[in-house]
Formats: sequence, C-alpha cells, structure tokens
Amino acid sequence: MSTIHLERAGTDRRLSMPDAVVTVLSSGEHTGDAYELMLVEAPCGSPPPLHSEPWPKTFHLLRGRILVLLDGEGCELAAGDTLTIEAGTMNSFSVLTDDAVFLLVCPGTGMSGFFTDVDALGKQYLPEDALMSRFGQIATRYGIRFAEEVSP
Repeated sequence: MSTIHLERAGTDRRLSMPDAVVTVLSSGEHTGDAYELMLVEAPCGSPPPLHSEPWPKTFHLLRGRILVLLDGEGCELAAGDTLTIEAGTMNSFSVLTDDAVFLLVCPGTGMSGFFTDVDALGKQYLPEDALMSRFGQIATRYGIRFAEEVSP
C-alpha cells in the first residue's frame, strides 16, 4: 500500500526570514529526505548576502521578477521561468517588482532546516552582535558559506 501526504492550504509551516517568508509545502519527512518544496514570498528590499549552499536548488518564479546573481553574473527571471543552481555556486537574488513569489526545490532537508533555525533565532530577544554570531553558527552547521568567507 502506498502512502501519500496531503498538505491543506493554511496548515503548512511559515518561516520568517530577514528577506522573505518561506512556507514549507512538502518537507523531507514526506519525501524520504529526497527533496523539499517551499514557497518563497519576498518583498522588494535588501537582497540576502551572496552565499553558497552545499546542495543544488531550483527556483520557479510564480509572480513578479527577480534578478539572481550567480558567481557575479546576473540572470533575470520572470513569472514562469525556472532556474537550477549547482551546489557550491555563490548566489543571491533581488526582487525587481513590488514583490515576488517563487517555488524553491532543494534535495535533502538542509534548506528547510536552515530556514527553521533562522526563524527560531528571530524570535529570540538578543543583542545584535549575539544574533549575528548565532546566525553565523547556524549557517556553518548547514554548510552555507558567504562571499566574504571565500574572498582572498
């Protein structure tokens, strides 16, 4: 007998990031840790810092326009476009419209684990330097590196 998992609208995990709200639509626990599917809702504003993850990821833009930076090159995405980024690629994105909504697909459980830990960190009342230190520890735990860490 096969097993299915149905996630009804409004019952999923919404995680607050500094630059977006991420909703975990299908987690690794429902895919045998093969992949995760997330919905990202990002307003126009400051982009996340240039970073790399130890896993590939795929963006599928549903609404708006974004500019994805990949190892110093820009790739503009509009609704309906899909972009897959190889593991270890320095990347970031900027929202070019009032907001953007996209699907994010990643193998394993690292991406949602990182998002979950950052969401929990944001609920703590810590001084700025302590928050930044803990953020760095979380990123290190998931193998996420920032551009300034790999500069000569």
